[in-house]
Amino acid sequence: MEIDIQQELAGKNPARVAPQIRKNVRIQKLRVRAHLITTLLALGLFSLHLLFDWLPLWIAVCALIVIPISLLGIYGDWRVLQYQQQKLQLIEEILETRDE
Repeated sequence: MEIDIQQELAGKNPARVAPQIRKNVRIQKLRVRAHLITTLLALGLFSLHLLFDWLPLWIAVCALIVIPISLLGIYGDWRVLQYQQQKLQLIEEILETRDE
């Protein structure tokens, strides 16, 4: 995915934009981690239902519903994270060339 950084930074100071992008990267990492934990928890609950009968069926069904939603969340937030990291890298390169 190509980013036109000049268009994104039109009329903005890269030094003021960089901290916000860093914050966005940190938030996206947390979102990906949360989706991953949710997926693993749902898989664990469903496997517990398969192994032991004491876990109610409705919990297993809810876990099966949550798994694809969490996987889509992982995919979407991972793509946004990659975009934000690439954008941050380009902004940092611009800041380095301005400092020289």
